[in-house]
Amino acid sequence: MEPVEELVRVRVPDRTIEVRVHGVSGTPPQALLGAFPVRVAGDADAGFYRAHDAGTSGGIAEAFSWGGLTSRSRITALWLFLAPLSLINVAGWMTPAHSLPERGAPGADRAPRSRASTVRDAAMRVVTLVATALIGAVAVQAAASVLGLMTADAPLAPGRAAAMVLLAALVPAGLHALAKVGGAPDDRDRHDDPWGRALALRSLALAHLGVALAVIALVGWAVTLDGAAAASPGAVVAAILVAVLAGAALAFGVAAVLGTRVAGPDAAHPAGGPAAVVGAAAVVAAAVAAALREGASAAATGLTVIHFVLAASAVIALGVASGAERRMPVRESAGFSVVFAALGFFMSYSAFGALSYALLASGSDRSVRAFVEAPAPAAMFRLVDFAAVVLTCGVLFIAARVVGEARPLAHPGDLGVDGATRVRRAVELAPVEVRRAGLGMLIAAGVLVVGELLRVSLPGGQWAQTVGRLVTEPRLVIGAAGWLFVAYLVVRACRGRRAALMVAAVTVAGVGSLGWLLQRAGFDVLSWARVDRAGQGAPVDGLDSESNASQTVLGGSSPLDSEVIAATGLGDPWVAASGFTLVAVTVALFIPAVSVLWFVLSASGNRESRRGVGVLWDLTNFWPRLHHPWAPPPYSETAIPALERRLTDLRTDHPSHCIVLSCHSQGAVLGFPAMRRLLADDPAHASALRFLSYGTLLSAHYQRLFPHLFDDARLRALDDAAPGRWIHLFRETDPLGHSILALGSASRQASHTPPRGVEHVLTHSSYGYSPEYQRALDDLAAWKG
Repeated sequence: MEPVEELVRVRVPDRTIEVRVHGVSGTPPQALLGAFPVRVAGDADAGFYRAHDAGTSGGIAEAFSWGGLTSRSRITALWLFLAPLSLINVAGWMTPAHSLPERGAPGADRAPRSRASTVRDAAMRVVTLVATALIGAVAVQAAASVLGLMTADAPLAPGRAAAMVLLAALVPAGLHALAKVGGAPDDRDRHDDPWGRALALRSLALAHLGVALAVIALVGWAVTLDGAAAASPGAVVAAILVAVLAGAALAFGVAAVLGTRVAGPDAAHPAGGPAAVVGAAAVVAAAVAAALREGASAAATGLTVIHFVLAASAVIALGVASGAERRMPVRESAGFSVVFAALGFFMSYSAFGALSYALLASGSDRSVRAFVEAPAPAAMFRLVDFAAVVLTCGVLFIAARVVGEARPLAHPGDLGVDGATRVRRAVELAPVEVRRAGLGMLIAAGVLVVGELLRVSLPGGQWAQTVGRLVTEPRLVIGAAGWLFVAYLVVRACRGRRAALMVAAVTVAGVGSLGWLLQRAGFDVLSWARVDRAGQGAPVDGLDSESNASQTVLGGSSPLDSEVIAATGLGDPWVAASGFTLVAVTVALFIPAVSVLWFVLSASGNRESRRGVGVLWDLTNFWPRLHHPWAPPPYSETAIPALERRLTDLRTDHPSHCIVLSCHSQGAVLGFPAMRRLLADDPAHASALRFLSYGTLLSAHYQRLFPHLFDDARLRALDDAAPGRWIHLFRETDPLGHSILALGSASRQASHTPPRGVEHVLTHSSYGYSPEYQRALDDLAAWKG
């Protein structure tokens, strides 16, 4: 076992038990205790540990190590495929409203809900349904690509059509099974918090499974329509059966999803189970209907239209939710749910794009380079490339704003105090910058929808086609504008150091000059970023009509190209745009896809690697899956009841001891609902329980993002239930630790001066090194009420 740093030893007062709960990254128990640990309760995933000599003198220190819930098993590596759904699920919880009255309080059952709140919740539910439908459509396309149906010139064989439908149905079935691995919802329905709603979760999961299967049945059957011969009577009957069953499954599924409740008594919606059963029947009917088609062919155009319809539906639903949130009580929290859901969709389309590029390029007769430069079908990959470019620009904007606020190149000050303070300020502003970037991404998606509608509605208008292509084709204006975000990031990163900015400018100028000289010497160094112009608008072999139409704008002799060439003097005005698009495709599609596959197949065998990725799940998997059931299982549904049971057992086994729940960072987010549950079950717990939190975001990010669960009223309610028994510590150099104003003087500032032997300022960790920690622990142990 590696040695543990403990330069300042915390002394637990006599007749006191301190239960220490770590934050993200799965801090091992020996680091929490500063000694060799022995497990006294729980299991390897979520266990309680004491030092081997605990109880020999003074009080008892106990550590709750819950990191194994998100990083111990190799199966958690597969959760990376569910990351977009995790964001969408988190978005559903970001309701910009005040907390509801406590269960049992006067008028709690009759608490009114505003119309804006009802509209917002319904719109976010529709967003989750669109995400599930997207999974179904992608599953059909992946199955068609694997079976060689997307690029085949020959008619679609009936057997392969049926296999495509059945193979696609395995995707939602697999996600449904994967989401059940890990996590154990607490079935006890006696709390007013959202955890422990097993019945609602079960029916919601079945409803989404039914919706996905219905979409697969409809899409799998519909994409084989093009080129089909005259339908036989059996095929007509099968088609009618598919439509009826799929429509019924969708109706059941939508009713169950919209009817799921996150508050009040836990209950399963009666339509959830029938949705899954009827959806499975629809898949079987679709497979039979596809098998009865003779001479049908796979229709890439049909899939492209379906993807566009889903994207438009998501944009409309998110727009409705955004408008409703602007009319809800907590205006400063409006927009965050829309942003997180939009990020989830952009990540979904990035994953879909990586899959499409890999499968369709491998089945294409052209080289991989030629396919990437001009992918086909063009309309589908225009949507994929657009998502990659916008997602990359959004990430660059967020990075520029946060890095610029942190000013990493500026002088850090004595012991790094100034640098730590700037990082704290940057982290504090990060949610606002993420909201700005997300709203910009949503606006860009809306522009895409309007542009495509303009092109479709006015096919004969040259101006409509030109404008539509300019705003929807990522290898034109949008791609070229991406370099502005790169420049913005460089400028912001060099804040505080003009010399660094000058070096960056000289480097860019030098690289550009070198490229120009090589170009003059006859070396076409930018050929990788050029779209084939040899035909000057003539059809290029291997491309569909949509691709060749795009070639007119990208490489043809359109008036627009001539004007730009005359204005810039460049031989190809869209080299920069194509270059940024290919960079964005690589960064947003290929690198994440390769990294995920590498982690799942290789690095997931290393526990330290799993702990690193587990940080992502520590931050996103806290919330129950009551908005999208295919998000990774929440560790909170295991950790909170385990912590609640342990505190109850300690109080029973040590009736004369004071029990201090000591929570750091994300651990306080677990400790807060556990304390609320215990005090709600038995107010007598207040005489023995104490709460010490430090370095937490309860009153900052969590209160801003989830006000209905962490607003001042709820924070004060816990303090009122146990007056004087909650002390909170924060540092001005801690980027994640903020004061809790609702606690008043009980929110204390801790020193950031390091102990002897430490040459850097104290920031987010090692709160025990600050003397205020020992003082707070002593005060809680001595408090008599």
